Amino acid sequence: MQNWGVDQWASLVAIIGSSIGALSYGLKYVVIKPLTNTMDRLNDSFEGLNATLKLMQSDIDHIDERIEKHETRITVLETINKIVD
Repeated sequence: MQNWGVDQWASLVAIIGSSIGALSYGLKYVVIKPLTNTMDRLNDSFEGLNATLKLMQSDIDHIDERIEKHETRITVLETINKIVD
């Protein structure tokens, strides 16, 4: 095997470095970029779900208030009926 000079080692390092750079660039656009886009869409979906859950919770709270009012009315009517009887 020959003894390599500085120029040959520099060429080898440049070839390896540019290969790694090209692979990194390809990995970024083939794997990382689509995953980032998917994560953004997923975050948007979660924000929509959170908004829907907040609306549902406010509806449930409103229904609970109505049920409590009806229970109070029923209790008052039962009390009045007992007094009348």
